[in-house]
Amino acid sequence: MKIEGGCHCELVRYEATLPDGPIEVHECNCSICRMSGYLHVIIPESDFRLIEGKKDITTYRFGTGKARHIFCTQCGIKSYYKPRSHPDGISLNLRCIDEADRLETRLVAFDGKNHPGAIA
Repeated sequence: MKIEGGCHCELVRYEATLPDGPIEVHECNCSICRMSGYLHVIIPESDFRLIEGKKDITTYRFGTGKARHIFCTQCGIKSYYKPRSHPDGISLNLRCIDEADRLETRLVAFDGKNHPGAIA
């Protein structure tokens, strides 16, 4: 299924392909996800395409520096990012997907606070 999404001010826009059926949504308890309320929809990087905003993003790294937290420089929203838990994937913020309320989702807890054991 093709979807679109992006940041609040719409400078950053993307399109992606999601699998059919219920979409697994990870609720992570790491410091940044817990504080921001980010809900992860992990897809292969090959199923993601940035449509607009390449010049309007900035990257934040902390801890191991492996995750690339990507924010819009105008509104500050992180609509997607490159997670350390899935190095070949992209994490879309469910809350930034257009018409996300139409998706069938299944919420799964993810122990990012104690990563890397969380992905075992």
